[in-house]
Amino acid sequence: MSEVKNTAYWGRLAVKAVSDSAALTELYEYYFPRVYQYLLGKTKDRGLADELVSDTFIRMYQHLEQFDPEKGAFSTWLFRIAQNVMNKYYGSKAYTMNAPWDEAFDPADDRQDTPEGQALTRERTEELRAAILQLPERQQKILEMTYWLEMNSNEIAGQLGIAPSSVRVALKQARDKLKGILKEKD
Repeated sequence: MSEVKNTAYWGRLAVKAVSDSAALTELYEYYFPRVYQYLLGKTKDRGLADELVSDTFIRMYQHLEQFDPEKGAFSTWLFRIAQNVMNKYYGSKAYTMNAPWDEAFDPADDRQDTPEGQALTRERTEELRAAILQLPERQQKILEMTYWLEMNSNEIAGQLGIAPSSVRVALKQARDKLKGILKEKD
């Protein structure tokens, strides 16, 4: 029977990965798709997600000796790096809400949204992101793990070191608070 890989396991493996390439490879292979999905969910751009995930793992490797399992879960530490990489990228870019014309837009294709519709979708997405940022960090993380990483409450509980019931309660509270925040904006 294989070992259940929980928060403590990944923390021990991260400490070991400082000097063990097999441990580093296992961390990378497990977390790469999760970090990639997280960043892709945030950016909606595969090329950018590729670049950001690469930067995330380079920084993880460069700072792995600084990880302390006594201070928190490895996943929390790694996703904080991913968030910081993304924040640094967007902080260095002039962000604009202008609706660029998609060169591949085909008005005859009813599956494609018009450039105006795309702009409205981006605007709604930005409103949702701004609302999420108003939530406590734990609720933000649980929302991200649920919707961007498509993890269930048991998986999230294992990563965060809390009970699955606590995950479900926090998720419901986050959803309710988001609804309230978004209604205030309407």
